[in-house]
Amino acid sequence: MPAEKEIDPSESLECFIAGTVRDARKQQGWRQQDLAAKVFSSTTRISEIENGDPPDLKLGRQMDQVLELNGKLTNLLRIRDRVAFRDYAQEFLRDQARARTIHEFSLVVPGLLQTPGYARAIMQLADPDGRTDIEASVRRRAERQAVLDSPDPPWLWVVLDVNALLRVIGSKQVMWEQIEWLLKATERPCVNVQILRAGCSAIPGSVSLLTSPTGELTAYTEGFSTGRYMAEPADVDRFQRIYDRLHADALGIDESQGIIRDALGKHDD
Repeated sequence: MPAEKEIDPSESLECFIAGTVRDARKQQGWRQQDLAAKVFSSTTRISEIENGDPPDLKLGRQMDQVLELNGKLTNLLRIRDRVAFRDYAQEFLRDQARARTIHEFSLVVPGLLQTPGYARAIMQLADPDGRTDIEASVRRRAERQAVLDSPDPPWLWVVLDVNALLRVIGSKQVMWEQIEWLLKATERPCVNVQILRAGCSAIPGSVSLLTSPTGELTAYTEGFSTGRYMAEPADVDRFQRIYDRLHADALGIDESQGIIRDALGKHDD
C-alpha cells in the first residue's frame, strides 16, 4: 500500500480530488478501511484515490453519498473528465496535422471532411448551453483541413457509417452541402471513403489511426464526451484490429461513391 503523502490542492485537479476525499474521510472520523467497506471497495483503492488516482464516476457517486459531499466529488470528476478529453484531443489534433497516413472509422463525417455548416451543427448539438465559442471552433476545424491541400497531403482513408449520410444534422440543406462536399473530396487522390452498410457491426464511437512521418503508430478513440490517445503498441494493435474488421465489412470505393450520390438525392428537396 502506498504511503500517504501530503496533497497540495493547487498542484493538480487529481490532487485536489485526493485532498477532498481524505479531508472528508477524516472529518467523519473514519480510517481508510472504514470508507472502503462503506463503498464496497478495497483499502488499497481508497489509498490510491487519496494519493492522486481518482475514482471512476460510479465509485465517485458512492463516495459522494457516504462522505456527505453533496455532489462535490461527482462534479470534480466530471470536470476532470472534460479536461482530460480536451487534452487528449489537442494532442491527437497536433499529431494528425503532421501525420503521413490517417485511417478513420466514424459514425459522422470526420472533421477533416466537414463543411462549416455541418461542423457548426455538430458542435451546437454537443453544446446546447452555448458554453464554447462555436464560431471560433468552426474556423479552427476549417484551418486544419488545409493539410489536405498541402504539397504533400496525408493519405486519408475513411470508413464511414452509412447513417452519417442519412441522418439529418442541422437541416437538409446542411446535409446536401456536406454530402456534395464529401463527393468532391473523394476526387482527391489522397482521400478514400468506404461506406459501412446498415446491418454491419460497428462500435459506438470513432477510431483514428495515425502514422507519423517517422513511422510511429498511434490510435485515438472518441465517444460523446470521452477520448483516449494511445501510443503503446498493444493499445494501437487492438484498435488496428477493430479498424481492419470494419474496413473489411465496408463497401468498395466505387460502390461507396454510388451510395454517397444516392444519399445526396435524398436531401435534395
